[in-house]
Amino acid sequence: MLELQRNVIFGQFVETGSFVHRMDARIKIIATFLFIVASFLVDDFPGFALVLPLLVLVQVVSRIPLGYLLRGSQFFLAFLVFILAFQILFYQGDVPESDYLWRWRFLSVSTGGLYTAGILASRVILLYYVTTMLMLTTSLVDLTNGLELIFGPLQRLRVPVNELVLVFVIAIKFVPIFIEEMERLARAQTARGVPFDEGGAITRARRIGRLLVPIFISGFARADTLTVAMNTRSYRGGRYRTKLRQMQASLSDWLVLALIAAWLVVAWMI
Repeated sequence: MLELQRNVIFGQFVETGSFVHRMDARIKIIATFLFIVASFLVDDFPGFALVLPLLVLVQVVSRIPLGYLLRGSQFFLAFLVFILAFQILFYQGDVPESDYLWRWRFLSVSTGGLYTAGILASRVILLYYVTTMLMLTTSLVDLTNGLELIFGPLQRLRVPVNELVLVFVIAIKFVPIFIEEMERLARAQTARGVPFDEGGAITRARRIGRLLVPIFISGFARADTLTVAMNTRSYRGGRYRTKLRQMQASLSDWLVLALIAAWLVVAWMI
């Protein structure tokens, strides 16, 4: 049986009542942005090794099971391994002849390719981890309000901040909906004698590909229903809107942000 909801956790929110969940959404968004910037500035393994304890601390404090995170990242990790294999085998950098570990025609394995692939893997995993943890520890309502407050000053430049944030949040919300819809269609096809857990990888991919058309049709239908619902409620963007939940960052939130910023600066300097 095709089980995607257990293997794809992007866009899901897991409430554990931890300190990370109670933090101000704006602080978490800014901290995630700092991690993203650090992933591009840090360019060696000692720097990433220094960032690792901070990620472990976030994982422990958030109280989200590591097994749940790893199980929901299987597709991402498999795709990452596939990309890294190409990076290693087709590495075209300036490599001395003595650095080649294996070579056959246009394929090769060298220390330079392994080093580049390792740095690339560290950056991609860091990006994926921090964005996933932001989704897992922040509800969509708090995420929406936080983004609107952060980018609110851009409204003076006639940037439709509220509409852009709404589109972003709806796109995230549709990910688990599409996954659930794909599982429902897969169960219906399995009941009619189409096994999705048999055959090779190409055969399984073809069977899953046949579900894309009805999923897109269902997505357009849901989007049309959502548009009608918003028009019925006289939605006019963020103009004259008030918020029931007012965000207020505490002193501990600012201290955590300062700690993360200082930690990442040290990792970059090392």
